[in-house]
Amino acid sequence: MKSPFRVLFIFMTSVLAGQTQEIEKDIRFHSGELDKIRREITEFEKRIGETSNREKSEIERLNEIDEEISLVRDLLFRLRREEKRKRHAIEQAEKAIVVKEAERDSLVVRYTKRVVTSYKKGRLSDLEKLLNSESWSQAVYRAKYLKIISDYDKALAEEIRRTLVEIERQQSIQKAELADITKIDREKSSRKKWLEQRRRVRSKQLDNLKRDRQQMTVALKERQKSAREMEAIITRLERERAARIAELERRRKEAEMVASAPFRQLKGKLPWPIEGAVISRFGTHRNPELKTVTENTGIDIRGKTGSEVKAIYDGIVTTVTYIRGYGNTVILDHGDGFYSVYTHVIDVEVDENSYVNARDVIAHVGDSGSLEGAKLHFEIWENRAKLNPQSWLRKQR
Repeated sequence: MKSPFRVLFIFMTSVLAGQTQEIEKDIRFHSGELDKIRREITEFEKRIGETSNREKSEIERLNEIDEEISLVRDLLFRLRREEKRKRHAIEQAEKAIVVKEAERDSLVVRYTKRVVTSYKKGRLSDLEKLLNSESWSQAVYRAKYLKIISDYDKALAEEIRRTLVEIERQQSIQKAELADITKIDREKSSRKKWLEQRRRVRSKQLDNLKRDRQQMTVALKERQKSAREMEAIITRLERERAARIAELERRRKEAEMVASAPFRQLKGKLPWPIEGAVISRFGTHRNPELKTVTENTGIDIRGKTGSEVKAIYDGIVTTVTYIRGYGNTVILDHGDGFYSVYTHVIDVEVDENSYVNARDVIAHVGDSGSLEGAKLHFEIWENRAKLNPQSWLRKQR
């Protein structure tokens, strides 16, 4: 019968081994994700290079810089997450090594005692013990006993060997992850320098744009094009909705979500995605200076750069993309034909097709695609109809 301590050792070892395998699998997946973003940056830079000789408007150049900055920001954010995962993997390896070293020491002590005891007793050969048996039954008993002792010694030695191999494996994991962290630090440093330089260029470009009334008019027209692109995305999502309804229900069951009122019954009761003042309301707006009329398909909420953007209701992430004029954009499907849209965000925390609960952090406030600084542009749609978000959110105090 195994001692309680032995059982505990086996349990802890299996748990740690399972955790380590999961972490390694997670890191491999996210490393592939990083490679995908690096390829996107390379392909974008190639496209920009191919059109470098063409004359471009201020807004075109600004859009290109903004999109490139968004891609690099996303890469930096994911590099930081990757570094965090790798440090966690190192911590798990260290814990596994401590457990395995304690197990090794215990096994070595037991094995040493067996060797010392055998030496002190002046051990007879196995054959002599069998020949000196007083009866046939005693000889059979001794043969079984000797086999048990021999098997035990072999098993003990093999367990020591396996423990040493596992210690070496965990040490290799530590070494590999530390080497990766060094590479991540170098890449982060390089990308940060690039980002600072491009931000200065963007700031200068934005100042030039704001001083040019004609270019500002072009920028507003570009925003209207972006609104049509958003409408096209929602239309496509509506066509694919049937497949997502079943998936959303399955995810809700998996998450053991407490039954709550359907989205359509929560008008005026939904939480705000961020805290802040509404700086542009839903509907048409006339710019007295530029003498233009534009439509705001949602509301703009002033926010502090980096503050959390939260899902207003549970749902499936249908879209994580960059839309010129909106910047980084996240769209959630809440079922029953309702969608919520979050734009100008940075450091997106979710991936397409993932399930999120109400109030989960999905991104952070930023100025991606914005001409007015850090803010959140927020929309609610029912099927293909644009709704006034303020009618659905709780009244602000």
